[in-house]
Amino acid sequence: MKFMFSGAHRVRFSDIYGNVHGHNYDVTIRLCVRGRRMLVTDIDKIRREVQGIVNTFDGKYIKSSMESAQGLMPGELVEIPCIPEGATGECVAWYFIDSVMGILSRLGINDVVEVQVIVCDSPMNCFEARSS
Repeated sequence: MKFMFSGAHRVRFSDIYGNVHGHNYDVTIRLCVRGRRMLVTDIDKIRREVQGIVNTFDGKYIKSSMESAQGLMPGELVEIPCIPEGATGECVAWYFIDSVMGILSRLGINDVVEVQVIVCDSPMNCFEARSS
């Protein structure tokens, strides 16, 4: 499944990316099923659930849960677990892993043995997270 959203963030440890800046994020989610060649689930159910999460990110500032929200209104941001210096692409990928795992659990889908999430904030910078 592929998704896109636009968001802003900053990473204070970087001389280049320490200021607020934006990206058009590409998110790829792969569900790995071992030993099964028949239908596991209607993928559209999962896609709709994930799209709801993607929609919460679109047009927002992506804030680390350890970062100050000074100057931001609640509707202007989405908060994810990450380092105090700001939300990184790696943290976005792990957030989506946790979210997809929760969706699968809620939908009662038990045949997925691994979830892979790839988050790209540019054609050159991609971050992968895998459940195991």
